[in-house]
Amino acid sequence: MEMERINENTIRVLISNDDLDARGITILDLLGDHQQIEDFFYSILQEVDTEHQFVDNDAVTFQVMPTGNGLELFISKNSSDEKLNSKNNEQIAHYIKNNIMQARAKQRERQTTINDDDQRTTTKLPRWQVVQFPSFEELVDYARIQDNDDLVSELYKYNQSYYLALHDPEEPDSESTLKNHLALAYEYGNPTATSADYLAEHAKKIMSQSALTTVRHYFK
Repeated sequence: MEMERINENTIRVLISNDDLDARGITILDLLGDHQQIEDFFYSILQEVDTEHQFVDNDAVTFQVMPTGNGLELFISKNSSDEKLNSKNNEQIAHYIKNNIMQARAKQRERQTTINDDDQRTTTKLPRWQVVQFPSFEELVDYARIQDNDDLVSELYKYNQSYYLALHDPEEPDSESTLKNHLALAYEYGNPTATSADYLAEHAKKIMSQSALTTVRHYFK
C-alpha cells in the first residue's frame, strides 16, 4: 500500500488487490455493503495517518477510483468554508486528470518505433473505439464472453450510461481485429459517436487499462 500527500487537506492511497486480499476483502464486497465500505476506509485512514491529522477530524470524506490493480483512495479533511472545499475538490480532479494525461503520454512513448531502414521515428497513436452500455449488467455480460486479455479497455460513466473504450495494442494498424471485437460488443452495447478523448475530459473514469479483465474477475 502506498501513500502520497496531495496537499495539506488530502492524502492519496494506492491499495493493490494484494492489499485487499490481505484484509480478506474484495471490490465486490465494497460495492454491496455501505457499512463495510466505511469501516474499511477508516481502517485505511488509521494506518496511513500516523500524525493523526485526519483521524481526529470529524469531517473527512473519501473518494475512490477502481484501477486495474486495486483502488485509488483520496481522503480529504472538510472545512466549514465551502469555497475551500470546492478548491480542494478541483485540485483532486486536476491531479487525477494530470495522471491520466501522463499515463497516455507514456503509452504513446512506448508505441514509438524506430524504422531501421531510414532511421525515421514513427509514433503509432492508439486507435480507440467506444461502446455505450445502457446498464452495468449488460457490460458484465459482455465482459464474461470477451476473453482477449490483450485488449486495452477503459470504463467510464456518463449521463447514467457506461462507456467502454477499447484499443488493441497488438494490432495498431489493423482495423479488422477491432471490428471483430466491436461486432461482439454490439450484441450487448450500442455504437456511439462519443470519443475516448471526450470521455476522459467530461466523464467519470471508473476503471483503467484492464476494465474488462477487472469486471470479469469480480463478476464471474
